[in-house]
Amino acid sequence: MGFIYYLLCTLVLSVVLFSYILRSASLAFMDVGGWVYFVCSCLSHAALLAAVPFVLLFLPVALLGAGPKWSGGLMCAGEVLLIIACIINGYVYSLYHFHINGLVISMLTGPGASDIFVFSPWLYLKASLYILAIIALGAGLLWLAFRVEQLRLRHVWRGGLLTLLGLTLVAQGMHVYAAATLKRSVLEATGYLPYYFPIRMNSTLDKLGLIDGERLSFMQFDSPAGSGNVAYPLNPLQATEPDSLPNIVIFGIDSWNYRTMTPECVPNIYMLADSAEHYTDHFSSSNGTRGGLFGLFTGVSSYYWDSFERAAIQPLLVTRLRQLHYDIQAYPSATLADPPFAKMFFAGVPDLNTDTPGKSVYERDCQITRNFIADIDRRDTTGQKPFFKFVFYDLPHAIQIPKDHLYHFQPSWEYADYMELGNDDDPTPFFNLYRNCVWTVDSLIGEGIRVLKRHHLLQNTVIVITGDHGQEFNENHKNYWGHWANYSRPQTGVPMVYYYPGCQPHRLNHRTTHYDISATLLKQWLGVENPTSDLSMGRLLSDPTPRDWHVVGNDLYYAFILRDGTIVEKRGAGNVVIFDKAMNQLDHYPLNARQLNDAIINLNRFYK
Repeated sequence: MGFIYYLLCTLVLSVVLFSYILRSASLAFMDVGGWVYFVCSCLSHAALLAAVPFVLLFLPVALLGAGPKWSGGLMCAGEVLLIIACIINGYVYSLYHFHINGLVISMLTGPGASDIFVFSPWLYLKASLYILAIIALGAGLLWLAFRVEQLRLRHVWRGGLLTLLGLTLVAQGMHVYAAATLKRSVLEATGYLPYYFPIRMNSTLDKLGLIDGERLSFMQFDSPAGSGNVAYPLNPLQATEPDSLPNIVIFGIDSWNYRTMTPECVPNIYMLADSAEHYTDHFSSSNGTRGGLFGLFTGVSSYYWDSFERAAIQPLLVTRLRQLHYDIQAYPSATLADPPFAKMFFAGVPDLNTDTPGKSVYERDCQITRNFIADIDRRDTTGQKPFFKFVFYDLPHAIQIPKDHLYHFQPSWEYADYMELGNDDDPTPFFNLYRNCVWTVDSLIGEGIRVLKRHHLLQNTVIVITGDHGQEFNENHKNYWGHWANYSRPQTGVPMVYYYPGCQPHRLNHRTTHYDISATLLKQWLGVENPTSDLSMGRLLSDPTPRDWHVVGNDLYYAFILRDGTIVEKRGAGNVVIFDKAMNQLDHYPLNARQLNDAIINLNRFYK
């Protein structure tokens, strides 16, 4: 009886899960393959969810000798609660674009929750009737399971299990194929199922020679314009052509620790900062390269990465540069193919540099500098078309440099030995190795700035110098080294220098973020007239308005950084952990539900 009831509940749960997609914008691009995959996925995932009450409630009680009415009734209660939770989750997903997690629970239990969730008596009555109907459905299915059990159908276990196994294999196989061919209907449908993580085998298929992994990283989804579930910009772009167009250069430094922004460590950058706007409290949009650069170029969080990729949405900054016929070029030390920045940011840009030859990171960093200088020198004979150049250095990320460049800061390790690092170890030799890497990159950027000066281009060139994210050296004494581990300031805070012709040198201490950069360039130099809120999750760099609830991270693991440095961290498992700015866990932090709700709505406002 228990197994038959489990199968019936699986069918009901699969219908509930299937309903999620019916209220979405994804219906426009679903095809036959997408529907087959989604139906199989709903059934197989529902089977997994429905198995929890079966395994945890029915089987133990039945094995202890309880009658079928007791064990069946207990399982019925569990399945009814599961169905109700999945229905509620559907409403949460339609509102917030994510499934029930710790943030939702925090809003329900935090101070101010009663101000957000205000329900009329009619709504309470309606909800009560729904719950009674679901209880009746659960009881009816239990009665039906008893009746079917009396028929003594043979092989119901074998047939049921084989069917569920077959559905699971079909769904997983279709997802493997979709991930290797960028079939949008399949990949998009996956996100509608709560905590459903089907497998990918791109690396294995590439090794077997069944797909071309390098070619895949440049492939775009076949997505008609406007077919996605993202509204970016929020309103149609309104722009006029400026009287003059400046050149724009972004010097990016991978893993740039904000404590190295000193005259001793970065003399060339610091010299430019003395004639520029120097922002001292600047935060990246993530603690990793993918999210950091995504926020810098698009103005929105990499929470949207998958949606942008599937809809083939290009950053507004690059789209506008192309409209104005800029000469666009990138100079990457690490490849732009993985993560696929080339197709995400620069699709359609002709003759784009996607990687740089070199046996070591140092050689590649030197080479991209030579390439940049050569292109500036060559510009004298190829015309006066305005240019946009993105130069991205990797030495501080690799922390690997020739021995003859280790002399500037001592004592210094010769190479990064993470096995030697512990919470009580002196970070100075390791940090000096890192500072030698940053100092070397500064000398290379200095060469780039000098070539701009030599060609008298500073009078018509905008320069941004910043990092994609930070790099921690156990500043908080919690044994964190590097990045991608937490969202404290050492891993998310980066230096930020903004130079433009005629700027008044300032050292600005208000909070700024990577989300501000593209919006500032678009509105200040590229003729865009939309309000900043249409373009970005940030503001203009010059806007000193407090940046409460700054979001960092990606769709599964992200955090909100509050004005006082408090970190509200939502982890991949769905739980919420709160830290102060020194990474001390705050177990009883009074999280304001209204502020959290506003932050989540702001995070999701670029979804249709």
